Amino acid sequence: MKRKRETPQVRKLQIMAAAELVLLDGGIDAFTMDQVVKKAGIAKGTVYNYYKNKDAMLAVLGAKALELLKIRFEAETEQYERSIDKIKGICRACYAFYQEYPSYFELISYMERPEFDINSSGYLGLSQQLQEFTHDIIASGQERGEINPQLNAQMVHYILWASCVGVVEFVENKQRLLENHLEIDTGMMVETFATIMTEGLNAK
Repeated sequence: MKRKRETPQVRKLQIMAAAELVLLDGGIDAFTMDQVVKKAGIAKGTVYNYYKNKDAMLAVLGAKALELLKIRFEAETEQYERSIDKIKGICRACYAFYQEYPSYFELISYMERPEFDINSSGYLGLSQQLQEFTHDIIASGQERGEINPQLNAQMVHYILWASCVGVVEFVENKQRLLENHLEIDTGMMVETFATIMTEGLNAK
């Protein structure tokens, strides 16, 4: 009997399942189209029919990463009433997300490079949702007198995200040094960062 031909949707799911395994197994540096083809067990030409290059695949995985990050932000912030506490929660959630999904965190940072080819409306849409999520928390805090109203909410969002990424990368890159020589707990480092970050936002 002839093997039933898979639908385009099923093929795409198979390819992306393989792409996710390649990313999670080896990270960005090990991610290649050839590795995905090998993992999927699908002809190279077929894979390229659906995804023209690795950036197209990574954009789909990046959308999933952003969706997971947004869920993490929502779960962490919903327990707080004050906007300042919600922002502290976002700082903690970034590091917790990295601990659970290191390859996805790395992917989000990778995709923010200007040379990355983002042609995925799904990724861009989710990125905008994340921006709006933190922007609304900041704006709400300003309206309620918790956050300095003179600060530009959009700029605060960008600085918050850039700082979170920078601190997570520093903590992970220097984790052995911090533990063995400076005797600083990584959790304490993240908590201190969250406090410093929000102290500068307080309305005087």
